Amino acid sequence: MTARDRVLALLAERPTDTSGPWLDLVHGRPGSRGRVQELWESASGASGYDGVLALGDRVEAYVPGLVGGAALRDFYRVDERLGLVGGETVLDLACGPGTLTRRLARAVGRRGLVIGADLSEPMLARAARSTAFAQVDFARLDAMDLPFTDAAIDAVSCSMCLHLVPDLVTTLRGIARVLRPSGPVAFAVPAHAPGPLRPFSDLFARVGQARLFGPGDLSGVLRDLGFTGVEERWLGGVRVVDASAPPS
Repeated sequence: MTARDRVLALLAERPTDTSGPWLDLVHGRPGSRGRVQELWESASGASGYDGVLALGDRVEAYVPGLVGGAALRDFYRVDERLGLVGGETVLDLACGPGTLTRRLARAVGRRGLVIGADLSEPMLARAARSTAFAQVDFARLDAMDLPFTDAAIDAVSCSMCLHLVPDLVTTLRGIARVLRPSGPVAFAVPAHAPGPLRPFSDLFARVGQARLFGPGDLSGVLRDLGFTGVEERWLGGVRVVDASAPPS
């Protein structure tokens, strides 16, 4: 079976057109998700984001820990945070240009499957062009309306997505539903700046119409929804939260 065949088998409803470089599983175009999301929907925004992620991916192994290397490695090595050993089905939610998707593909190997999912077509176009793995396929989907059957996914990577969704709880419940019981999930979300810099990050969030996360904000919601093993770390401008889906 091809990766496309394997993805189709996980969907609650088969799309009418399955011939494109990615599956379009969004019915129509969702309303505006804010100015940051609109930037990611543009070719220039996708290109700029791709450049930033690619640079970090190239240097993370060489940056000393005292100047942020540990934080970079925590963000990029999502395969290690998920404990992947090979053969898993992984959803890379908000895959962007595919930087983390490629890491996940190497971790799951040919027996595994990685679904790179994003709402932005320019992001998916860049990801599909640069990710030549037989075990990878891409889908355009809405993070608040995941189209997979219950417990279809072994692990979820969700980096730099939750600050843009209008309804955080709906999104997290959807992730819990499609994950197998106790399946691992690795989040990365933008954080409030500390101390005197806080007003500047708050201004950025208001202008960009995006959510920023303070200490325990995401962790608390996850625990309320039944996620277990919740661990949170602050990496400067990003909060990393790892957890396991509810056991049943």
